[in-house]
Amino acid sequence: MPIALPMLLAAVLTPSDAPPEPVATWVEAHAFNGVLRLDTGDAAHSWAWGVADPDTGRPLTVETRFQTGSVDKYFASIAVFALIDEGVLDLDAPISTYLPDYRSDTGAQLTLRLILSNQSGLPNDLRTAFQRIAQGEAGAVDVQTVEEAVADYASGDLHFQPGARFDYALSNWLLVQHLLAEITGLSYPQVRQRYVYDRAGMGQSGGYVHDLRDTDPHSADVAIGFDPDDPEGRGDYWSPNFFKGSYTTAADLIALERALEAGDVLSAGSLAQLRTIQVPEQNYAYGGRFRQLELCGEAHLASTQSGSNGASNITLVYVPAFDAGVALLTNVDESQGEMFALSYQLLEEQVVCSD
Repeated sequence: MPIALPMLLAAVLTPSDAPPEPVATWVEAHAFNGVLRLDTGDAAHSWAWGVADPDTGRPLTVETRFQTGSVDKYFASIAVFALIDEGVLDLDAPISTYLPDYRSDTGAQLTLRLILSNQSGLPNDLRTAFQRIAQGEAGAVDVQTVEEAVADYASGDLHFQPGARFDYALSNWLLVQHLLAEITGLSYPQVRQRYVYDRAGMGQSGGYVHDLRDTDPHSADVAIGFDPDDPEGRGDYWSPNFFKGSYTTAADLIALERALEAGDVLSAGSLAQLRTIQVPEQNYAYGGRFRQLELCGEAHLASTQSGSNGASNITLVYVPAFDAGVALLTNVDESQGEMFALSYQLLEEQVVCSD
């Protein structure tokens, strides 16, 4: 039986120093089980509260790996722009250019620009796979190849004219993973490693099969999502083998943004495009969100990334103009809106404004 949450929260606090009062107050009010990193460029502070595994009581550390959820969309988009820099991909070419075996009528209409901004019109049929898993068909779903999964879950009749509106359809990202693998001859995890992790120096990030109990590269310091109100302790969703999830740490999230800004991952032109809003009402660019954040009396561009998979949730706010960021990661369900609110408050209070 899982340990009760109040006992877990009292289990460990691993500070690099004492957290500022707003953090301590927020953590207590939210019974927060997770990791927070506050990085202001010239100083970095990390704290961990609670447990990583409810079955064993293993504590969280500031280096614990968490599932990225939708932040992997951001990783995939970065890989696409890296391949655009190499002249391998074109944002506005029909995807049939790269996937000649894909459904021809749809492939002629869809582009990476539309898919990466969730404006493709593809139906969210990948939900069907997860419904089958929940109904006890995990084995049958898990043996599907990526090609079979794309045919079953990312090739349906379009629900709307591409570009007409925003639809956060997971099937878009199965198709992106497949396209990246086909065009490079590598698996999607290998693409992500080469074009994102290695370039950004994300040495504590990787991928997994099914869940974080089966990580690649292997790590024992992983956060297992759980629901303290569920007697069976269930939390994160189990993923089929054909859809490749990822994990990362608070420090690696900040490292990625810093490496992007330094030009270590993408060209200046591709970085500017990655940050260009495509769906204003969603603050959505390509695989992630950006917004203007008021700091020191002026509006500054902020990368505002988030991801979830069941109980696990992560948020990242990074402001390039100040080289400052906040990463929050939890394996017990928490409101991302409140995680972002704390992050904005900390940046407003901690960023040093020039005279």
